[in-house]
Amino acid sequence: MAIKVDNVRVSSVGELLAEKLFIPEYQRPYSWEPSTALQLVDDVMEALHDPQRAEIPYVLGSIILHDDDGTLMVVDGQQRLLTIRMMLAITAPCAKLTIEEGDTAVSRVWRALQKRLGSTPPGFAAFVQDLCQIVRVETDDPDEAFRVFDSQNYRGKPLAPHDLLKAHHLREMRAESDAMKAAVVETWESVASEELDRLFSTYLYRIARWSRGQSATTFTARDIGLFKGISARGSASPSERYHLAAQAAIPLLTALSDVNSHAIRRDIARTRFQLDAPIVAGKPFFEMVTFMLEELKDLAVVAHIGDLSDYALYDRALLQEELDGRRALSELPSRSRYRYVAELYLAALLYYSNRYGDTELEAVGASLFSWAYSLRVKHLRVQFRSIDNHARSFEAPFIQLRSGASPASIAGIVVEADAYQPDHESTLTTIVNGVPRT
Repeated sequence: MAIKVDNVRVSSVGELLAEKLFIPEYQRPYSWEPSTALQLVDDVMEALHDPQRAEIPYVLGSIILHDDDGTLMVVDGQQRLLTIRMMLAITAPCAKLTIEEGDTAVSRVWRALQKRLGSTPPGFAAFVQDLCQIVRVETDDPDEAFRVFDSQNYRGKPLAPHDLLKAHHLREMRAESDAMKAAVVETWESVASEELDRLFSTYLYRIARWSRGQSATTFTARDIGLFKGISARGSASPSERYHLAAQAAIPLLTALSDVNSHAIRRDIARTRFQLDAPIVAGKPFFEMVTFMLEELKDLAVVAHIGDLSDYALYDRALLQEELDGRRALSELPSRSRYRYVAELYLAALLYYSNRYGDTELEAVGASLFSWAYSLRVKHLRVQFRSIDNHARSFEAPFIQLRSGASPASIAGIVVEADAYQPDHESTLTTIVNGVPRT
């Protein structure tokens, strides 16, 4: 059901907090930093002391509510609401709130607010309750609530694409218990946002694009359709029914196998989460993410790359200065020179192992290494557009793997004749130890 005009309205903070609002268990934990909460306090203080405002209400933003049979679930805005509740608990005697001591985000903000609001000006609490307002968007359709959430975040400070994917696949888990959704969110939130961004933008997105011969410059919110998957609800095309049936059948392999064997569990997961096949929306998506994160770590060891963050999370400001000519190449730590080719190598290795497992992995790995690092050997400066062109060419392993090339074919990839064929171990030693290339 679409949101009606009368379901978008303004409420004072006091009116809103007087209602029974609930934070669903699947929502992310409170994560505001003290600096963010104190900025909200400063904004309110400024509005309170502005003589031109007089009795003009001050809008503190918007929230999105899902009316679930009379229960108002906060889809978006819980961070702001909880911060306001803490502000009032400190400044208004009747606003009771208990915060446990500890080193959590909530307790850190609570201590910062107590220190900042220890001596508040007269009328602060009344101003927040009566003259501070929040725009509320209300709907009884959870899909509509999340669509508004997504579009609102497109227009403001955008959420990372992987955050939008999280919201989409949580919606597909509506039939699951709150405990299951809470467990999924807890696992997701235990992974650093940078690591999730790296998984999607550096590996999964690039593999999906390069294997189709397409450029993979930047993963944005407009590209998340690649990973929304197919829904088990409603009608489906023959192709979708095929993949749904296959996904349902694959877990049966676990019951017939030695689940204590890491190698067997890994092969079953590879079978279930094929990079060329659509994922089933909902819980399987989160299971795929968990598996792919572990797979990258395992392959980084095989590839002797070490800590992935050494490359993917390198200081991008320094790299941009080098690309813009504002910093000499010699001023950058040598490891940064290998960032793009290291990512290219690992992406190719991930795609290959996802398709063929450990079959001829050593021989294929050496070939993929030579293919990826040939750019670093041939060129003093390797920019991403060179990597992008190299990866999406017809002769590249990504298109070859998608078209069904055999392990032997991939192992036989020929690097351009003018490229030096580097020794795998010695060159990797150079990269890992940060020794300048001669």
